[in-house]
Amino acid sequence: MLNKIILSPPFSNIYPNLKNTDKIVGTYTKNKRPGLYRVLTTLRYRNRSFYNKVGLRNPGIDKVKSFNNIISISLFEKHDWVYIKNTLIEKEKIKGIEFNISCPNAQISNIDKNILESAKNITDNIIIKLPHGLSLDDIKKYTDIGGNFFHISNTKKTPYGAMSGRKLKKNNLKLIEDIKNYDQNIKIIAGGGIYSIRDLNDYKISGADHYSLSTVLL
Repeated sequence: MLNKIILSPPFSNIYPNLKNTDKIVGTYTKNKRPGLYRVLTTLRYRNRSFYNKVGLRNPGIDKVKSFNNIISISLFEKHDWVYIKNTLIEKEKIKGIEFNISCPNAQISNIDKNILESAKNITDNIIIKLPHGLSLDDIKKYTDIGGNFFHISNTKKTPYGAMSGRKLKKNNLKLIEDIKNYDQNIKIIAGGGIYSIRDLNDYKISGADHYSLSTVLL
């Protein structure tokens, strides 16, 4: 069972494990990916939001260290999953796998029913991290292929890079409420604009099951 508070990339990758929290680490791809820029050198604050141009910078799935964490991955090609799956099977104490299809700085969306089913043979917690601004009809496309655990959503594509922060919160709250009205059994990690207990409570009222913290860790 996952804790209510989940620390999320990119800052969870450099933050120590905290009591009564879980960590998502990554995002990992099949091969090493330099990305566009380092996160701390491109992070900018403007108009009450943070922006970055990281682009899934990571050392490749071979370098993953589980340590009882949730492993975030992205598939640039569907066949990447075979290699990533075989690598993850060799790891111990993986708490979950998150398929990250949300990164605005990279084109990644290659998941299907077969991939999700095979991932469930590794761990019970199979999460899809979604891009910002989807509708309930979009969500249904993912439930149709077996998705029942979603991370909504802490980045939005903009001309300045991936935006995070409070500007995402309003749409996130509405979407989470719509999803829970559609199916109470769908589990949701809420992220985007959580900087206080009030923010967390707003997401709780909307129906979120877990709460994702990232920028607030700075």
